[in-house]
Amino acid sequence: MSTQFTNRQWRLPNNENKDKQSNYSIDFDGTQSVDVGTVTINNSGSFSIWFKISNIAFYQNILGSSNASGMFKYITLRNGTLYQYVLGTGWIVLYSTSLNDNEWHNLIFTYDSTTSGGPARGTFKSYVDGVLTKTYDMINDISEDWSSSTLTSIAYFGTTQPLGPRYFDGKIDGVSIFDYALSSSQVTTLYGSSSTGIGNPMSLSPKPVAYYPLGDQDAFNGADYLVPNSSLKDYVFDFDGNDYVTLNSSINLTGNKTVSYWVNPDSLSGNVYIGGVSPNYYTYMTSTFLYIKDSTGFSTFSINISTGNWYHICITGDGTNATLYINKNPISTTNDRNPTIDTIGAYNGGGGAINAKMSNVQIFNTALPATGSNSVETLYNNGSPLTSMSGFTSLQGWWKLDASATYDSSTNTWTIPDDSTNSNTGTSSGMTQANLVQSDLSFTSGYSPYALDFDRASIDSITINADLSSYSSITVSTWAKFVSSTGFQYVFDAGTYNASGPAGIKLGISKIQTTNEIATYDGLTSHSTGVNVALNTWYHITVTHAGTTRKVYLNGSLIGTFVSGNLNLNAINYIGRFSLNTNFMDGSISNVSIWDTDLTSAQVTEIYNEGLPSNLNNHSAYSNLVSWWQLGSNSSFNTNWTVLDEVTASGNNGTSVNMGEDAIVDGVGSYANGLSSGMGGDEVIGDAPYSTANALSVNMDVEDRVTDTPS
Repeated sequence: MSTQFTNRQWRLPNNENKDKQSNYSIDFDGTQSVDVGTVTINNSGSFSIWFKISNIAFYQNILGSSNASGMFKYITLRNGTLYQYVLGTGWIVLYSTSLNDNEWHNLIFTYDSTTSGGPARGTFKSYVDGVLTKTYDMINDISEDWSSSTLTSIAYFGTTQPLGPRYFDGKIDGVSIFDYALSSSQVTTLYGSSSTGIGNPMSLSPKPVAYYPLGDQDAFNGADYLVPNSSLKDYVFDFDGNDYVTLNSSINLTGNKTVSYWVNPDSLSGNVYIGGVSPNYYTYMTSTFLYIKDSTGFSTFSINISTGNWYHICITGDGTNATLYINKNPISTTNDRNPTIDTIGAYNGGGGAINAKMSNVQIFNTALPATGSNSVETLYNNGSPLTSMSGFTSLQGWWKLDASATYDSSTNTWTIPDDSTNSNTGTSSGMTQANLVQSDLSFTSGYSPYALDFDRASIDSITINADLSSYSSITVSTWAKFVSSTGFQYVFDAGTYNASGPAGIKLGISKIQTTNEIATYDGLTSHSTGVNVALNTWYHITVTHAGTTRKVYLNGSLIGTFVSGNLNLNAINYIGRFSLNTNFMDGSISNVSIWDTDLTSAQVTEIYNEGLPSNLNNHSAYSNLVSWWQLGSNSSFNTNWTVLDEVTASGNNGTSVNMGEDAIVDGVGSYANGLSSGMGGDEVIGDAPYSTANALSVNMDVEDRVTDTPS
């Protein structure tokens, strides 16, 4: 990691370490812990944790579960020796050599439920510093059978509550949790080396369900550290039984073929997942049967699936025989069918439209093998879609059905790109932006983990000294989460009140009867969009203004176009209130940005980024970016909050009014974040695995970094 500010400190790694994954850790003193809520691992799973003992004690729990009925309870050090506590069995030695040597050590713990007949019957393995130290089977070695139990729910670092004073005394770093059993090669990658540092969990495939790079990103809120989860749920498409995707060109599935897709049914009352012109339904599924059909008839596979679960469906055929695989396992073989495919989610014209989530539809003109390189097993990828199809030379079409799709609010259609070489683009029918949803099928990295919380009762706000008076056109973009319906609430106000004519860009919600309606005010007129928002939900709101035309966008979609007056902007602007020191915000705000042009619909959608803030330095209209305040990230507290303007040329930093250090909160799209207990704000240290002598600032804020350097 390079130099960065995270409240309360600048973190300045040794130059030799600047490219390493981790340079900082958290120091636990034997009374402290981090609570991450519940990260549940069903069936197979793994976790990795780095630790360094400071003081020996009889019990020191480094990681534990809150699940009283699960197989796994906690990992502990007893006089420096590593043990696992198994509910019902007791202590199992994972590594018999004392680790009390003042060195960093890595424990990777895996469970594979596929080895011995299902959940709670599989194989546990522990690796210490990349070396396998223990393998045991729940049935043959432990004589325990929790076949109806989940593996675990990770909840704590540094202790296992509520077991009393069994706290860890030492340093912890780089905790990652996976919903599959890591392979030995993945263990090696994650362990890393002294030259490269620890491995990046987000570089593995599949990515972890949770990743906590302790120290490097943790922010102090005056009482505790916020410990963000750096692995966020990625996106899939949710078909609601009335919508579908039509391909630009039909695909004839004759002779050798493979069709692969991921599906999570909401209903199984007879749904077509891939189809063509009737009667070419191809894959048609109920709870007990999957049919493949062409114009000459249909063939049947007996299956057993349920709603609410993800399945990888793969059908291979040679024109005569077809084999069905579910989650890489061969189910049965039947007569092959040779349909024409031109629709995803229905058959041509929308008949048989599904009610299910779908992801990564792929078509090949060969029958893929069950195992080995570029096989059905490869596509299954431990239960997560592949992100690269390198090596699959027979790929004829690949529709990810994820955030790579583009939504056009003027036509209310999604354009679904074909990530094969055939450019067979899909176009949605009947879909809105709400059809793209986050899911635990796959995970992605987050960018901006924090936000600032504004308390209306305390009249919180931020003043921005940004001179916008010369602008003839402008765009203001912000993320906002409202927590009450009290009166009119301003998210942003650019330009003071002007009773004689149009003034600035004033954006917020107004309470009209019982609704919370997005509105913009120009000095004379409040323009209501007619679109309401829910409380306690993050929204991306953008307003553009050029000439006398003002537009308002919600989550990337245009929701209102209004006739206004020419701009009349000022040098002082506000986040979280109206310029007359009224109408305060009640909720959280993140990533406010100003642009010196009226961005196009596509450019607004690019900022929205399908629901997650992104690095605006990479935006296609970056040259028009005037100011950008992440709020929380790159912000510092010293009596008041200073929020850094990320556009260094402008330097329009903001200053809070009436906001305490506890105003920093979890950001947009985040979940399963951790919170420390018993820490005073000085526990982040410049010591991490393979990385030492990293600096931390003292009594410096986010403004102390300047561009004036020796020449």
